[in-house]
Amino acid sequence: MINAEENEKIKQLLATDASVAQQKQALSWLADYCEESYILNLPPSTAALAAVKKFSNKTKADALLKRRAAIIVKQYKLH
Repeated sequence: MINAEENEKIKQLLATDASVAQQKQALSWLADYCEESYILNLPPSTAALAAVKKFSNKTKADALLKRRAAIIVKQYKLH
């Protein structure tokens, strides 16, 4: 189940009018969220991972953030 804060960060990450700083903050939060799930041995949020994957494929996103997003998806994807 997606929580309000997760939903807010997903929207912030994918917003077309978001600044690089806002996207970086949202991506960091989502990465931490995936890490917490991993530590607690819970399945990662499919909504969060789908959003991060979508962001990593955006053409108009910051290249460094896109690479970080791709690494997050690879690290936490469901096997």
